[in-house]
Amino acid sequence: MREIDKDEIGNKRSDECTTVYTRGRIVMRYLMILVFMMVLAGTAFGQENAAGEEEVTYATIDPEDRIEPNGRDMGNIRGRINEIKEVVQTDYEVLLATDPEATGTVTINFSITPEGSVLDASVDCPEELSSLQEDILSVLAELDFGVAPDQAEDIPIEVPFTLTPSQ
Repeated sequence: MREIDKDEIGNKRSDECTTVYTRGRIVMRYLMILVFMMVLAGTAFGQENAAGEEEVTYATIDPEDRIEPNGRDMGNIRGRINEIKEVVQTDYEVLLATDPEATGTVTINFSITPEGSVLDASVDCPEELSSLQEDILSVLAELDFGVAPDQAEDIPIEVPFTLTPSQ
């Protein structure tokens, strides 16, 4: 059997300890870099908007599938209001061809019955936009929101459209 020298054992242990110590330092450096990168990422994503800037966020729920407490599908209402918006926009563009300075707010009021029909439709607007009223009222008369069994009473709707010529 071979005799082992104490210095040989000490050097061997010293080499093993140095290797483990060096590996530990490398792992610690990587962990520190990782933590630093996470802090930077958190800071970048957590920054506040500058004063006056607004950030709009949207829910992950499809608005077409949302049923409001009034028992009516809000996606359906938005879709019908977009139909009205298209008529307002088209008629306003036609009006601008003859009156390029026409401006003002058109406010549309109506109620949706539980059966889905439109009641008490009215259009309020300044005189210079009065030519839009007839088409808007025609569209409102034709709208059908569909039956909403959970709707207990008429739902009042008010939609303002502020119209200004583009520059």
